[in-house]
Amino acid sequence: MSRKNKTERTGARTPRGTWVRSAAGVAAGVVLVSATGALVGAGIAGRIGTASEQFPVPTAAVPAGEYSAVCPEPLRLLEGAVEGGDPEFSPVSETAENRVSAMALSDLGGTVPGAAVRPLGADEPAVVIAEQVPESEEAKPQVSNEDGLTGRVAGVVRGETVENATVLRAQALGEQEATAGAGFTYTASDGDLAGLATANCQEPSNDFWLVGASTTVGATAVLKLHNPSVSPATVNLELHGSKGVIEAPGGRGILIAPGESESIVLAGLAANDENVAIRVRSDGGRVSGFVQQSVLRGLTSGGVDLIQSSAPSSSTQVVPGIQIQPDDVMDEIVAQEGYANAAPSLQVAVPGGTDAVLDVRIYGPNGEVALPGGGVVTAAAGAVTAIPLDSLPEGNYAAVVSSDVLIVSGARVARGTAPDEPLDLARIPSAARLGSQHVSVLPTGADASFIFSAPSGRAEVTITPVNAEGALGEQRVFNVGGGTTVTVPATELGEGTVAALIGSSGDPAYGAQLATLGGETPGIAVSPIPPGSAGQLSVAVNIGY
Repeated sequence: MSRKNKTERTGARTPRGTWVRSAAGVAAGVVLVSATGALVGAGIAGRIGTASEQFPVPTAAVPAGEYSAVCPEPLRLLEGAVEGGDPEFSPVSETAENRVSAMALSDLGGTVPGAAVRPLGADEPAVVIAEQVPESEEAKPQVSNEDGLTGRVAGVVRGETVENATVLRAQALGEQEATAGAGFTYTASDGDLAGLATANCQEPSNDFWLVGASTTVGATAVLKLHNPSVSPATVNLELHGSKGVIEAPGGRGILIAPGESESIVLAGLAANDENVAIRVRSDGGRVSGFVQQSVLRGLTSGGVDLIQSSAPSSSTQVVPGIQIQPDDVMDEIVAQEGYANAAPSLQVAVPGGTDAVLDVRIYGPNGEVALPGGGVVTAAAGAVTAIPLDSLPEGNYAAVVSSDVLIVSGARVARGTAPDEPLDLARIPSAARLGSQHVSVLPTGADASFIFSAPSGRAEVTITPVNAEGALGEQRVFNVGGGTTVTVPATELGEGTVAALIGSSGDPAYGAQLATLGGETPGIAVSPIPPGSAGQLSVAVNIGY
């Protein structure tokens, strides 16, 4: 990416740009009163104080907009990182690959909405998934094909090499947002950034959380912000660390022009902190954001990851996809000097001014697994509290954190083979409840599994595989018992599967996609199942006179 589209910050205050505020609503009504007597007037006056109870807030349907999701930019070392290094050890990877895969689902008649992947800020697409449906047809989705048959297909792009942040855009059909999704995969077997990183391409937002960054010695965390909209965005960062709220004037008033990116070195805002949570809020254009996290222990790679947004703050957070390695492997690795932070843990941020009393429950394939102390933890207000998970036996888990105040959470795990060998790391964001239709694109060049959990009650999860030609396979159904976790390897979905349509019914269920690398270079990355496609939207209308 050129310097025009990306700069690096180290915490210095930036020039404050013009604030652009979007309207919260539209004044849309006039109250007409016919004065027929004092009694009528008195009756109206008597009801003014309860008007909000008598008249519901009206809503207005708005046309479905274009689906848009931003994929991370390729992982790179900070500029100048090579200078002064050992010439016998090259920190620059020669095997790194940055690839994007994407999918867009058709209507029942087999018409795929116009969809393409293009570099951020570019007018011309890099890859066309499907040509735009003519305007005369896009408002009338088909319920069958020319032969009168009903069936869906998909437009698929697989493993496209990228050099910059990219955007998947897909048009709406029949006032319904496109059912689409994309994923980014980074792999490298050498250099400082050796490891595996995956991320869902993110729909832009005006408010989101990134949990689990680290700025201690040897750790590098760079916040990457992207503005895919046509409006300027003014971004303010709210940072929380191990000891509380972090005052960082350089994290306010960050102006990002349409189609451009900004990189912020988090050590310049929150130095030498093991657990940092960042709330990203933008005024004006909506933005996406990821944290490129890497660790170097001497000359040994300690892993790389992309931290993606967690579920919104709430009193209950669910973190699926926590993989615990065997004790005989991780105990020796963690026992090395400087490797304590490789042990698995939960991170819980408490944004408000009141301490939180947390109830932490862990669910595995055979049910709940107890934590030391019963899982009851007090978390300080404004801070990020780490909760060890090293007591868990080998397996895949989901964590449920309940609180008496609003919280945000995530988890951290590592994957290695032996002491003194490279490690890889994964930051796992909390996930939202699964709905009826989600698109999850499989990583390129890595093994993948889906991990589902139903903390209470029972859920039924359906997975429909999609192959590289866009054909949908046979739907598979998986029952998830209350308080358990179910792992579904992608290999069970059929040969050639590159993406999946996921739905859930019954009691609340949550899911994540786990990716791993085998061989001499360990690799691990976890992404939550992306949000489902949205139907027709509506907005509240302010009534005034």
